[in-house]
Amino acid sequence: MGLMDWMKSGKKKQDVNVSKVAEQTVDMGEMAAGNQVAANAALDRMMAQKSATTKILVVQDGDYMPQVTEYALKMAQRLDCDVVALDVTDAPLQFSGERKAQESKRFTEKALANGAKFVEQAEAVGVSVQHVMEIAESEEVIARISSEDAGIRYVLTKPDLDIPREDHEQAQVPVFDLHCSCIAR
Repeated sequence: MGLMDWMKSGKKKQDVNVSKVAEQTVDMGEMAAGNQVAANAALDRMMAQKSATTKILVVQDGDYMPQVTEYALKMAQRLDCDVVALDVTDAPLQFSGERKAQESKRFTEKALANGAKFVEQAEAVGVSVQHVMEIAESEEVIARISSEDAGIRYVLTKPDLDIPREDHEQAQVPVFDLHCSCIAR
């Protein structure tokens, strides 16, 4: 039974959309042009990816969706990897002054409380979790964190509940594999 079959077997209504993103490679143009600094940096990153503990980056916005947290914990157990729980929002950035401070505080309190519950759930099943919170654009934070931590291989995000599905089933939990060399849909 493949990974995808296993992931789908537990719950009939929980689908998974897996997008695989190209693994870090050394650009032959850089090698041919004699750009040793760029080529060495790429090789260092590749070696770090190979030797680092595999991690799943679970992206939420302070409100934890049970489908995402359950899926992340099952995946972490099955693949024997760690989890980085990232709470990120840009909502407070649309305000200024006192309102921005209030919205930031509200997000931080909610993220701390829900993150602590998630860490507790993870510890109960033997999964190591690191909790991170940021107020910024989520795409920028995901890109920065995944580039800083070579162990991050998968990114799980909340499904977009606003997109209707033809089969009227539950929304998919998007999973992105950062180290594969092909794109699958």
